[in-house]
Amino acid sequence: MNVHSSLGVIMGKENENTRKAAIREAATRVISEKGYFQTRPKEVAAEAGISVGTIYNYYDSKQEILLDIYTEEFADRREFYKELSRGDLPLIKQIERILERHFSRLTNHKELMQVIIQERFKPGSTLGRELNKSYAEVIHYVEELLKQALKEDQIRDCDPTIAASALFGAVESTIAVGILKNQEGEAKIFQRAPKELAEFFWNGLKKPDQTE
Repeated sequence: MNVHSSLGVIMGKENENTRKAAIREAATRVISEKGYFQTRPKEVAAEAGISVGTIYNYYDSKQEILLDIYTEEFADRREFYKELSRGDLPLIKQIERILERHFSRLTNHKELMQVIIQERFKPGSTLGRELNKSYAEVIHYVEELLKQALKEDQIRDCDPTIAASALFGAVESTIAVGILKNQEGEAKIFQRAPKELAEFFWNGLKKPDQTE
């Protein structure tokens, strides 16, 4: 392949990535406003300023767009975890930052995140399988935080796998309760959840007479 052909491939890929990003962003806005099941491809196309046919050049279905949205979201989340791990925050603050990000996504894109949560438990769902892999990765990340804290004698003796799983079980229960509330009640729960859950988690792990 000559230089001009290589350049053409690179530029074509960049254009494809730009177009797909525009479709994802438009779909996120429309789904967050109208709900997943009420959203039609033509509405996503109008929001993105493209034709419906262009969407089908990149995605075969609405669920495929949803999967791509989540894939990109989790790629961003991985970068966030990497950045967080480079800092020197106490364990409770790291957990709180992780939860702040998680609940802010729920607040800003409620309809979208509700569908994603529902898909996680739907039998045979492709998105559900990807979600479960991603959740396992989040739990593993928290496990590693706890293992490091144990090495540095920052917390009481515990099983990191069970403790990390318990945290995310509490997160999911809090989300379920929040969704059942009215809009004002949900907003209040999601706003307070990161700090409350981080402190609850820390109080179960800290040593006697330990503050942070």
